[in-house]
Amino acid sequence: MTTNMPFAPQALARHYYEARREVLALAGITATPWYQLSADERAIADAEGQIVQEAFRRAAEEQQAIDALPHRSATAAAEGAERPPLPVRKRPAGAAAA
Repeated sequence: MTTNMPFAPQALARHYYEARREVLALAGITATPWYQLSADERAIADAEGQIVQEAFRRAAEEQQAIDALPHRSATAAAEGAERPPLPVRKRPAGAAAA
């Protein structure tokens, strides 16, 4: 996985914002279109785009570290094999959730 983004950060911010706006619309929430944002709102959207870009960078770095672990075979890494889920600790009957 590459960590280089092949597009301008402003393009990422705009597409992220518009995708977010579409998802919100499906939930019945109206958001201002990108081209109608104020300078302050656009700066916030740009910052959110940078956050998404940083999240991708961290995820790629994490995946590289996981793939480098000696216990992961090449086959498991290629297939995207996951570890078995951790056991769930059950609360005693009648215990309140924390």
